[in-house]
Amino acid sequence: MPPVAITLQLADEHDTETLASALALAWTQHPERRLLITLDGDLGAGKTTFARAFLRALGVQGRIKSPSFSLLEEYNLDIPDLQFKGTLQTSAYHIDLYRFSDPHEWDDSGLRDVVGGPGISLVEWPQRAQGLLPLADLSVHLEPEGEQRRCTLRATTEQGQRLVRTLPEGLKSG
Repeated sequence: MPPVAITLQLADEHDTETLASALALAWTQHPERRLLITLDGDLGAGKTTFARAFLRALGVQGRIKSPSFSLLEEYNLDIPDLQFKGTLQTSAYHIDLYRFSDPHEWDDSGLRDVVGGPGISLVEWPQRAQGLLPLADLSVHLEPEGEQRRCTLRATTEQGQRLVRTLPEGLKSG
């Protein structure tokens, strides 16, 4: 399946949060056992802003810490499962690989089982693992342009493409 890519112009931090929330809510319509979203871009591009808004939209309460020093923050989620009229219990993992100086630290970190297993993984700085991560369902590249941000979404799986397709038209047109 060929990847699908779209580029959006985000006016400010609020637009980044709106995009992340829309993608999270789209996932809740057809939740799958595993979701991997990678977030890349320079320092201050909005990766953590995106991750926090995504997690908030899934119901995470309280402080959402940046995992820059801890590498991993885990959140337990109870997602309404509309298909089965119940609740889907899963975990969300916010991972930050910024401190990796060698891609093989990925192997030593023990994160392979987390990202490859069930749950939602939001991975900042995926390039620090240089191709050792599993295939992302959705890659989010954020690039500051003055006060705005250019955001490129690249969906490489059916699940990622479904998320992009279900974005509201106002977001897709950038």
